[in-house]
Amino acid sequence: MANKKYKSTYEINTKKIIGRKLKKRRGQLGLTQSQVGNAVNVTFQQIQKYEKGINSLSGFMVKRISHTLNIPKIKVGFLIYKYNWGFKNKEKK
Repeated sequence: MANKKYKSTYEINTKKIIGRKLKKRRGQLGLTQSQVGNAVNVTFQQIQKYEKGINSLSGFMVKRISHTLNIPKIKVGFLIYKYNWGFKNKEKK
């Protein structure tokens, strides 16, 4: 029997959320999967797997894709974090 790596639902959901964000940003810029793939030196099938949440992104690939999709360095967390509501400043009383 093959040994399968256990993947938590959190991990699966996180990959899907990141994929949706990638797809949305790519659509905003009017780029195809092939164009993004060529820019980061992978196939369009790999970009498709990232967008569907099948494969996860390495840190290096996050950097390359964020550059390609014109995501500023300060906003790269946009891809990684599940919720992007920002931080609320707590007022000192």
